[in-house]
Amino acid sequence: MVKVNSILYMIIMSILWILNLFNGTGIGQTYQTTEKARVIILMVFIIMVIYECKSRHFWIDKKDFIVFGGMIFIIVIVSNVKGYGNMGFHYLYAFLLVYILSKIEVHFLAIRLTGIIYAIMGMGVLYIYDHGTIFSGWNGNSIGMIGLYSFLIFLISFYDVSDMKSKIIILSITAIYIRLIEPTDSRSSTIFAIFAALFALSILPRKFIIKTNRRYYWWLLIPLIIAIIAINISHSAYMVGLNLWSLENFQKPLFNGRDRLWENGFKILKENLFWGRGTFEGNWHNCIITILTAYGCIGGMFWVSSMQRILAKGRKWMKDVIVVGSIITFIMMYIQQSVELGLVEEKPNILPYIVLGIMLGRVKMLEKYDCIGDIEGKYDRDKYYNSNI
Repeated sequence: MVKVNSILYMIIMSILWILNLFNGTGIGQTYQTTEKARVIILMVFIIMVIYECKSRHFWIDKKDFIVFGGMIFIIVIVSNVKGYGNMGFHYLYAFLLVYILSKIEVHFLAIRLTGIIYAIMGMGVLYIYDHGTIFSGWNGNSIGMIGLYSFLIFLISFYDVSDMKSKIIILSITAIYIRLIEPTDSRSSTIFAIFAALFALSILPRKFIIKTNRRYYWWLLIPLIIAIIAINISHSAYMVGLNLWSLENFQKPLFNGRDRLWENGFKILKENLFWGRGTFEGNWHNCIITILTAYGCIGGMFWVSSMQRILAKGRKWMKDVIVVGSIITFIMMYIQQSVELGLVEEKPNILPYIVLGIMLGRVKMLEKYDCIGDIEGKYDRDKYYNSNI
């Protein structure tokens, strides 16, 4: 039964990956794939809530209600009041997807199969972009990000590697991805692929990321910190030398105009300090700048707190491979969004939200077996537990 469920889970995840690939593209707009996906996800969410209410299983923690309720209220209301209609609601469907996936028990085999399929599809897209014409005209950074995120999800089930064979597999896949990403000219995708592999191989200590719940707040504020530092550096005497170095090594300026974008974003935030403008427009290349300009400091506070609340739910299970792998994977994706687009948009990249759903679904399964006192047995039979993490 586990094998059948794992295959079905892999198929669902593969469909979501394909939908995400066409998100915001000409094909997606022609066939309205994102709009149709929103409707389906909303319908599934409503059905699940009704079922849970009838079976008296629907329960929300008080803090979760305040944090998530506050975020939803601000995002929906501000966008409507500011004249941008359902833009905020359209973004929030990504959180509905997280909720739906959180209700599906996640087995090790399901994530291993999903990771392999994602790796193959990610490599396929990168190879076609490098050698074919199907993706001609697509933004190189977007293609690089598809490859990176597919690779990061592939790594989730490999955060327990200790044998040489598995390490060689990770190193080989990493090398292939870096080679395929290179023509996209996406510096961030290359850098974070390397960092993720170093965490998976335990060269970088995982506890550095997952040590405490409070540390998640610092990781979630990294995009803001990077923007502030970049703006200050851009006005310093070192900028000319740094740009020359970047041009020599990467054939593009260090910040590539992002520093000016972020500085303008802070000016807009100053004019709309508490509630923002109600729109994601601006292509800010920074998820925190995007949320702050759209929904102000209050909306940004609720949004960051919501992300922290989700990550904190895995805290009890820090010896579980999938939980640890999912948290590190999401943090890598999130920090990469310090300089890229996709996490916060009217049509967001759903792969980071899928990772959150995987983590919560895994927690659901672990809590279930913990309740019946069979968790150690399940760990032993399904490679759930690794005392070395």
